[in-house]
Amino acid sequence: MLPHRSPPRLRALVLLVLLLCAAAAAQSATVHLSGPEGALVRMNGQDLGLLPFDAPLELPAGVFEFECRIRGHEQFTKVIVISDRDQWLHVRLRPIPLTRGRAVAGSAIYAGLGQWYMGATVRGWVYFLGETGGLLTALAGELQRSNYSDDYTNYQAKYDSAIVDEEIAYWKQQSQQAYSNMEDMESLRNTGLYVALGSYVVSLLDAWLLFPSVDIGPGTLPPTETSLAPLNFRSGAHAAVVIDF
Repeated sequence: MLPHRSPPRLRALVLLVLLLCAAAAAQSATVHLSGPEGALVRMNGQDLGLLPFDAPLELPAGVFEFECRIRGHEQFTKVIVISDRDQWLHVRLRPIPLTRGRAVAGSAIYAGLGQWYMGATVRGWVYFLGETGGLLTALAGELQRSNYSDDYTNYQAKYDSAIVDEEIAYWKQQSQQAYSNMEDMESLRNTGLYVALGSYVVSLLDAWLLFPSVDIGPGTLPPTETSLAPLNFRSGAHAAVVIDF
């Protein structure tokens, strides 16, 4: 009877799979990230942590989107494409610092824009909706006030021309009601204007007084051209590329 050879073949197949997996794991690009110290970094929507990192990233070939967020700066987003897995990349994340002037100018254009620029989204929506709602309320109140004003003018003319006592009493009542409605709509219009103006002024003060200060240092300095070689973590040849954003 011939010996059964399945176990040796199975072991060879498993060994081949392990070797392929090890080779695939070894063929990954080394990505070193640098930027402002304390900045939050996200890659493809996943949090990586705060800069500086203790070690570089080992990434396969593909497309990667990096987001960098830090107080006092605009959100920074950059997409890199790794075509060669056996290379070394140095990615500098450089979010642009916010400026108080642009924040105030945004709020001067419309309430809430300065807060959105600073990253205060909730306060931005409050001021934006306050001014928008106030203006819409003032517009609706003014349109209704104009309609009641026309009614009051017509009723007053009919009241002045009425002769019969019943007609005089009727048109007098209609005129008084139209005038009362006109005053109510005028009050509504003024309230809307006050709300819109208040939201606008508070948004300006908010942009000026609550502007986020930039008290973070410059972060980890990138290595120079001469220091690229010692940072390679795997033996063999690597392509050293510095990506400056």
